[in-house]
Amino acid sequence: MIVAAGTERVWYVLTSFNEMDAHLSGLSESKVLIKEGNYLLVEQRARVGISLLSFTFRVLMEVVEDRPFLHFRQREGSFATFRGHWKVEPTPEGKGTRIRYFLEASPVQVLGGRHFGNRLIKQNLRQLAAWIDNS
Repeated sequence: MIVAAGTERVWYVLTSFNEMDAHLSGLSESKVLIKEGNYLLVEQRARVGISLLSFTFRVLMEVVEDRPFLHFRQREGSFATFRGHWKVEPTPEGKGTRIRYFLEASPVQVLGGRHFGNRLIKQNLRQLAAWIDNS
């Protein structure tokens, strides 16, 4: 996605894990447990679904900032696989920032967990873009 904000604003938002649950409705909890240099250990929880069928996702993930990349991978949690990265770079025209997101995720839960997980990811990406540009 491309946002109007500059790269520093994007980095600020992408690494504001302690604030994410206030801005992304899909997250019920987000907190940094350890921060050492460019390494973070982050715990996040999300609850998605409909009234009788809902799922709680939890991920304890290691995050490494290596600009222009922000790498992450699950240490433990609700996923068989959860890893990827963000790539943040100015647009070629210099008017905004291009954000690329790569995610490989497979929920352990079945019975619609993947569908709700995909919906949660898309919702969070839309809200993240709005948070970045509404600074």
